[in-house]
Order: sequence, then C-alpha cells, then structure tokens
Amino acid sequence: MSDQLSEQWRRAKVKINLEALSNNLSRVREFAADSKVMAVIKADAYGHGMLSAAKILTDADMFAVATLGEAYALRKDGCNKPIIVLHGFINTAELQEFSALGLSTVVHQQYQMECLLAAKLSSPIDCWLKVDTGMHRLGIHVDDVDAYFDKLKMCFNVADVFLMSHFSQSDDTVNIDNYNQLVSFINVNNRNGAVCSMANSAAIMRLPKSHFDIVRPGIMLYGSSPFKETTATELGLQAVMQFESMLIDKKEVKTGESIGYGSTFTCEKDTLVGVVAAGYGDGYSRHAKNGTPVWINNTRCNLIGRVSMDSLCIDLTGVSAELGDRVVLWGDELSVDEVARSCDSISYELLCNAGAAYKANR
Repeated sequence: MSDQLSEQWRRAKVKINLEALSNNLSRVREFAADSKVMAVIKADAYGHGMLSAAKILTDADMFAVATLGEAYALRKDGCNKPIIVLHGFINTAELQEFSALGLSTVVHQQYQMECLLAAKLSSPIDCWLKVDTGMHRLGIHVDDVDAYFDKLKMCFNVADVFLMSHFSQSDDTVNIDNYNQLVSFINVNNRNGAVCSMANSAAIMRLPKSHFDIVRPGIMLYGSSPFKETTATELGLQAVMQFESMLIDKKEVKTGESIGYGSTFTCEKDTLVGVVAAGYGDGYSRHAKNGTPVWINNTRCNLIGRVSMDSLCIDLTGVSAELGDRVVLWGDELSVDEVARSCDSISYELLCNAGAAYKANR
C-alpha cells in the first residue's frame, strides 16, 4: 500500500495548524517584548514535527533541542539559526560534531568541562552553563558556578559563555520556590555578568522579572496553558495540533451491562454507545478516565470504558450522530489541557504521544 493510500484510509489523524504556531510565537513576543526568544522544539517539537515547526518559527532568534541527533537533523534540513543542545555532549566525539555543525552546548556536569578543556576543536563553540538553583535535575551547584564560568571563559575551545537555569514550580505563580530560585540565579549572574536565560512558558507569562536576555517558550508555542486555572484561549494561545477520528459504530447497551476491557464502566441506564476509531495505538492515553470529554457534532460527550488499542467508546445518548461523523479528541473544539487532566497527565505527554504515533503509523 502506498503512503498516500495509507494516509487516506487512516481514520485517526493529526493535523498541524502552522498559522497557530506563528500566533503563539507572537504572544511570546508580547509577553516578553525586550527579550530574545529561544524556541524549544525538542521531542519533534512536542509531537508537532520539528522540521516543519522550524520553518514556521522563523521569527525566533534561536532554537533549543535536547540531543545532537535533533540538531543534526535541523542542520541537514538547512536550518542556519543558532541551535542550543540542552543535554549537551556525552563524549569527545560528540563534542567534535558540535564544533563541525556550529552548535551551542549546555554544560551541566564536570565531565563536560573536562572534555572541553582537553579537546582540540576545529572551531570554538558557545557554552551555556546550567545553574542548579533548586530543581536538582541537571546543573552545576550555585557554589561551583563561578569556578566553572572562569574556566570556560579561559578555554580556547569556547567562544562565549552564557548562563541558564530552570524553574521547578513556575506554573504555581505564588510558590516561594520561584522567588528563591530567581534570587539565587540573580546572585550568580551578578557575579559573572553573562547573557542569561531562565523563563520557560509559565514564567514568560507570569514571572516577568525572570525574562532576562532570552526567554525559552516551549508548551505555549503549541497552544497549551501551563496553568490549571487559566485556559489557553484566555491566554491568547491557539491549538496547533488537531487530533481527530470518526465514529465507526453505535449500539444500544442495556442498564447493568458493562463497556470494554475490565468492565470499568457499567451503564446505569439504557445507553447509546458510540465507537470511535482511536486508541492508545494512535497516541490517545489509555489512562483516560470515564467522563473524559470527546467532541462530536458540536456536542461534548463522555468517554466510557477503558480505551483500547485502536478504539474508544463514548456515550451518545441524546446526541445526533451518524457513522462516519468527525470526532475531535482534542484541538480547536476541545482543549488538550482538559483531556490531559482527565488522564492524570499533562498536555506535553499527550501531544508527544499522538504526534509520535501518527508519524510512526503513516
């Protein structure tokens, strides 16, 4: 079967609205007008297609990816913008590739410093020194930053040194940890005076004192809100991913009968059950609970029963719907954030999974 026919016959589909991506980048500029923008397009642009996203986000000043492989793909596709690799390099061979491709590395551990000091690169590279201000994931302890910074500044393999850090609780605006991390980062930067970056999507919109020289939008670019109490629409963001399928069956199920694997839903009344051609094989979460919203014909219906590999069931009682009707799992009509909450998850995971599954199944 040709790829074209496979795509034509596939029922669960992901559509990407690139104009929405441009709109969301414009919102970043409005929130942080005095800062440059490092657009985060790792994980295949959160499932939206990294190469396509890069071509649309031409107004971004630079891109951030997680791995050397992602950066290589961008360069091979003709991207000549500055690219920062957030995980940095893992050995001298990778470091040589950074130099050859003109990539910037994040330095977050001693081993990377040692490689930089010992290597003989064809061209020096920019380094972003990651400061651990309290998230305790990747990063150099604040007490050690000055020594690392000085060594990098003196290293002949390093062109310029920047500072960066990352909030652990920026989606909770009033959390004291945000203040403590911000103060810690400011103190470090005051001693070193580097161009720096700290604000992720939530901080861009709610913590303006963290904007500094460069902001790093991720999830807001893709039309999702990082805040539980505020919708993406209220923030002026537009959904970039439209995840749709179709209704393939409907049937009457009597009171007391159960739906799906494990009988996790039992009908309390006679119920018209609709079957939608989408499941965890298409990237929809198997953890979606009974009551998770699904949109069909301008009506929000409830998911009932456990999600299967390539199908899920919805309560169609009182809803006018016919076989072949369009069903929206999330997108313009239904926020991915709301669906994620019903799955005890976050939009990042849902978007990445749906995008990856769709790409793999094409």
